[in-house]
Amino acid sequence: MGSDLSFVNATGSGCVIYRETCGRYVVSHPEAPRSSMHAATLAGAYAACRGWESRLRQSSGEAGGAAA
Repeated sequence: MGSDLSFVNATGSGCVIYRETCGRYVVSHPEAPRSSMHAATLAGAYAACRGWESRLRQSSGEAGGAAA
């Protein structure tokens, strides 16, 4: 059983949000093309994007200084 996706939005850093026909949101990023996350709400999808983008920045060394 498949689920059709509808494009919702893309962030400036490349994170893409889709909505499944069942109402759930799917978040993906071109830096991790074989990975995706699911969220129950649009707010949750944006939070997943922010978390994903933060992890990508940290792994690429753009994180700045260490937390106190």
